[in-house]
Amino acid sequence: MREEEELDKRFQEAFKKASAEEQSLVPLELQLHLYAYYKRVIDEPYVSNRTFHSNDLRSGFKMNALIQVQQLSKTEARKRYIKIVEDLYPKPWKTDL
Repeated sequence: MREEEELDKRFQEAFKKASAEEQSLVPLELQLHLYAYYKRVIDEPYVSNRTFHSNDLRSGFKMNALIQVQQLSKTEARKRYIKIVEDLYPKPWKTDL
């Protein structure tokens, strides 16, 4: 398997694992990093202004996280996403990928 395919498989497994866990148990800062890295990987680093309300603090944090990762390559964003998930939830994971 090519390196990029292996990385993508690991990313999909990490996404599946993170999605299955209770979000409220993850520190907010890590939630924002995961959000931004995921959006970068799926090539959606920007969002329309309609998504964010002008006085919504949470939306402001999300937008800031997206801005911080916009210069990362998708490969680097995948690696960072995987690293956070693996640190939060040590393997082995039960996956059916």
